[in-house]
Amino acid sequence: MLRQILRRNRPRLHAGPVALALSIAVAPSALAHTVLVASDPQINSTVTSLPSQISLTFADNLLQLAGKSVNTVSVVDSMNTEIASHVAVRGNVLSADLKDRMAMRGSYTVSYRVVALDGHVVTGRYTFMVGNIAATPPAISIPTAGIKKLRATLSGNLAGVRSSDAHALASLYFDFSRSQVCYTISTSGLSGITAIHVHPMSQGTRTNMTVSDEVFIQLNTKAVDSEKPICTHAKPLIMAEIVANPMHYAVMIHTKAHPDGAVAGWLMKVDERGANAR
Repeated sequence: MLRQILRRNRPRLHAGPVALALSIAVAPSALAHTVLVASDPQINSTVTSLPSQISLTFADNLLQLAGKSVNTVSVVDSMNTEIASHVAVRGNVLSADLKDRMAMRGSYTVSYRVVALDGHVVTGRYTFMVGNIAATPPAISIPTAGIKKLRATLSGNLAGVRSSDAHALASLYFDFSRSQVCYTISTSGLSGITAIHVHPMSQGTRTNMTVSDEVFIQLNTKAVDSEKPICTHAKPLIMAEIVANPMHYAVMIHTKAHPDGAVAGWLMKVDERGANAR
């Protein structure tokens, strides 16, 4: 039902650089996908006792529709008992009350499903522990200056086009002082390129990404076989997340013949000598 509501509120997507818009009144500056940036309790942390409330903070405000519960969060304990209630949204924060009487030790699983202001559905899941030792993972640091280099070798195999001998090489330079990503993309055996995206993808699985799926950075097709790098503005938080965890993201090139992705490759760090680094 939610997908039907959202489809009625946004136009069809066309090949090429994608501009999403809802028919409801939304400021143009707000039209962007979002990503989870913080949580309390934190992801993979251990807390000494179960808090009375859980909160999830996203990079952008969440969509709210009168009379519709479009943003949800579930928290279950190690016995698979639901303990979250009274889900609320305030700007970019999704929160819920937790039942104190269920404060047993063990693993708690948090599942969320939220809708960005452009109507894009974002889902995720993580765990935290309730135990004797409190420990939290370090937060992602956002550099204020400097350039970080990533590289991706693209093929049809990851994109699901197993009969394709096309390939590409994408070199990305994350410039934190200017909040932009500059890149060069060399290709072979590709034609009819419609879009190039940096998508979140998990290694070990093959997931076709279409132009309507989660997009972290949209790259300009003019960068294909260009002699000079092309630069695109990006949010420092998104840049920092990708640089910190490049193995969770892939560059994908979409074409007219393969709108779901013609070639794709996971991002990798580049060391000072210009070689791939793990």
